[in-house]
Amino acid sequence: MSYGRKLLYDPDSDYEPSSSPLIKDYTLPKRPGFATKGGQAKVAVNAYPVISYPSNEVHQYDCQIGADGSKRALITKLWNHPKLQEKFGRSKATLIFDGSKLAWSVQPLPFGEQLTMTIDLDEGGREPRPGRPVRDNKHRIVIRKTTSVPLQVLAAYLQGRTDYDVSVLAGINFLDHLVRQSPAKKFVGIKRSFFQRAGCRELEGGVEAWKGIFQSIRPAHGGSQGGRLIMNVDVATACFWKEGTLMELAINMVRMPNPEALGNEISRQGPKGRIMRDLRRLKKVQFFCNHRLRDQDGSPKRIYTIEGYEEGNARDTKFSLKRRKTDGSETTKEISVEEYYRTTYNIRLRYPILPLVRTRKKGEFYPMELCFVQKDQRYPFKLNEKQTADMIRFTVQRPAERQNMIRGNVDQLGWDKDPLLRDYGLRVDKKMIETQARLLPTPQIQYGPGSQEAKFAPRDGRWDLRGKKFASWGPISAANNGGLKSWGVMVFGSPQRIPEAGVKAFFRELIKAITQHGGHVVHKDPPIMYADANKAPGNNLFELYKKSGNKVNMKPQILFIILPAKSTQPYNDIKAYCDVQLGVPSQCMQAKHVEQAKQQYCSNICMKINAKMGGYSCDLVPAFHPMAKGPATMLLGADVSHRSPSNPIGSYASMVGSTNELGTRFAAIANTNGTQSELISAKNVFKFVMTLLRAYYQGTKKKPDRIIYFRDGVSEGQYEQVIRVELEAIKQACVQMDPNYFPKFTVVICSKRHHFRFFPIDRNAQDRNANPIPGTLIERDITSVGQYDFYLNSHSAIQGTSRPVHYQVIWDECKIPVDTLYGLIYNTCYTYIRATCSVSLVPATYYAHVASARARCHENDTEDHLSSFSPDDPAEIQRREQIAQGKIPPLRELHKDMTNKMWYI
Repeated sequence: MSYGRKLLYDPDSDYEPSSSPLIKDYTLPKRPGFATKGGQAKVAVNAYPVISYPSNEVHQYDCQIGADGSKRALITKLWNHPKLQEKFGRSKATLIFDGSKLAWSVQPLPFGEQLTMTIDLDEGGREPRPGRPVRDNKHRIVIRKTTSVPLQVLAAYLQGRTDYDVSVLAGINFLDHLVRQSPAKKFVGIKRSFFQRAGCRELEGGVEAWKGIFQSIRPAHGGSQGGRLIMNVDVATACFWKEGTLMELAINMVRMPNPEALGNEISRQGPKGRIMRDLRRLKKVQFFCNHRLRDQDGSPKRIYTIEGYEEGNARDTKFSLKRRKTDGSETTKEISVEEYYRTTYNIRLRYPILPLVRTRKKGEFYPMELCFVQKDQRYPFKLNEKQTADMIRFTVQRPAERQNMIRGNVDQLGWDKDPLLRDYGLRVDKKMIETQARLLPTPQIQYGPGSQEAKFAPRDGRWDLRGKKFASWGPISAANNGGLKSWGVMVFGSPQRIPEAGVKAFFRELIKAITQHGGHVVHKDPPIMYADANKAPGNNLFELYKKSGNKVNMKPQILFIILPAKSTQPYNDIKAYCDVQLGVPSQCMQAKHVEQAKQQYCSNICMKINAKMGGYSCDLVPAFHPMAKGPATMLLGADVSHRSPSNPIGSYASMVGSTNELGTRFAAIANTNGTQSELISAKNVFKFVMTLLRAYYQGTKKKPDRIIYFRDGVSEGQYEQVIRVELEAIKQACVQMDPNYFPKFTVVICSKRHHFRFFPIDRNAQDRNANPIPGTLIERDITSVGQYDFYLNSHSAIQGTSRPVHYQVIWDECKIPVDTLYGLIYNTCYTYIRATCSVSLVPATYYAHVASARARCHENDTEDHLSSFSPDDPAEIQRREQIAQGKIPPLRELHKDMTNKMWYI
């Protein structure tokens, strides 16, 4: 066996941008028509029609408030300063400010074309202490009139007389800030969402979940002229730090019972221990103090920001205290922080062994017990598993409850009572929009020969596997001398905790399930090994690999791993070693499920085994499969994910491509993708597509005539970049493979990042929870003005209110008929390879999302990587040089035997 890196690509095939791009001009495709198949039903949507909007001239101003890069809090303070506000005269009541650079007024501001002034924030304040340097707190303000908002262009766009351009965007941007202005004064505003603490739920770790209001104004299809403005209102949720003392927050965050235990554990671990590392999460949290006279005189409290912690505590940390005598001379005394507070403020610290909180000002720090967390601070981190579960319980709402809460949100926004909206002439109808939805026909799916009810149309988008034989078992079907012959089992745990007898009993049930679902197991007595806790996971797996292969003189087809619990380690190392080093699929299972050996669990494992081995569970009956006839079609899906513990700033890009003509199997490839970038680099796209086109050809012996590219996770402002960067690289890859190869493309953006929800009115469109049934399609009233987009609910929600997916076609060379494209997207949602239900997202994109998350196991800094590569390995040397230069190294590449397998399932 070779431990070297397996190259997927020819090094000479790296992408270089062409001086003559294949894509010249770009415009968004227009809607070619509407759906004609399926029934119809009336559905309410959480959107409200705008009855009227400003038609008068609105003046726009550029604002420079303070120096460039000033903090938003300082900008707000300067903007609200009485000296500046008085310059606005009577226009003050209707002046809108975006909090940064732009302001709008329905009347010209009294100062004319430009205002320049200086504000001294210390003017009229306390005199500085004797001997202290005077701080310069003067700030320059420049406000300059620049243009008028072209609302007439927005009106022309809504009437279909002009295309979407920067003038239309400027009008929408102004209206967006107009509707935010009043709620931002009553609630805690985060972009388009507004929160209040009332009714919050405490999560563990000093975090609170708050509910709020989402509000957004946008152009949409509908109205008498073809387009109109609508107001989208929804329920929003966000997490905030809990108010109270900083000490209590720290105790909750690190899960200590009391301050004494926290201080003692910090003393035991030292300043670089786990607890102090965890407390770094409080960096940038703002706090205030109450122990000084100036904190209690009614003036605005001084707000500090946590920068870090002193290495010593209040008892150990000493400093030189200078005191001025009456005769003008100075005395200096070495004093501890604890003694300083006792002698200066008559405060005896109760917990002097807690760390001192350091602020951004050099040499300034405070005892933790005297610090109070400033209210309304958003929690910026990803929730842990327990917090996530509690958050879901807090936010989940059945449709009727959510609809009522949205109506309550509309009442709280009070559009009809808002004087600012009245002055600008913006009026909104408080009745939800009701639209005519399509109910797409439910497709028929088929399982393998010998199944009970091999062909059927699922009811409510769900079914079970009882009596079903999988449509294909690939290499482990009984045909052609196939079957599962070489495999092994490794248990990460002790024989006392996970007895071998229980392991054997589980695999007897699993073998029975494989057989019942149409698979074939040749050798039913695999080697079972217990991992050596003193060895790295990779070393243990290599022992299993050798033992399993030697038993039948054949490379293992799959390895089963039993883990004591759900955890990132050793799971990540196991997956990385099998995917990259061994080139063998792996299936991990939790010990508790192995002990129970339930039939449904075994069936679910069978679907995953089958997917990894080369088969698939079910497919569509040909009459319901738009790809069953016509040109050879390849489906591509792509996604980008961000952040992981060992790569906190890097992004991961993944792409999947169908490898059979039915589009039921997908190969996947992934790599690092720069820093926090939503676009996939052209170099990555080029290499991904080269690999996936080869996989399609190996599986079908054809080159696709058309390629449908489903792209997840990009915003409207990035559509053109997706075309000019990603699609251009895809086309260049096709030409690289064959200079005369020019397939046709359709590019579809898929997004769940929206706030539209469906509330069916007609009973035929409701499931038992009053959610929309699978196949509910909306292409009017909330969709774009003239663009080719639609909202599709393709799944049955288990709990809460279902969220449809927004699909937008941004490139359309294939000219697939509307009904055919809708059918392709919806019907293939029934073929997701590891599910017995219709999924919420087209599988090509779903697989890309899963592969992007799973690819994090292939990072370089895992235990199996460090134990498997020599420091002298050229690839390892290059990787470490990249890290030293601040670059993000690429992921380790898949073993060549895994390239076409669904390793990510």
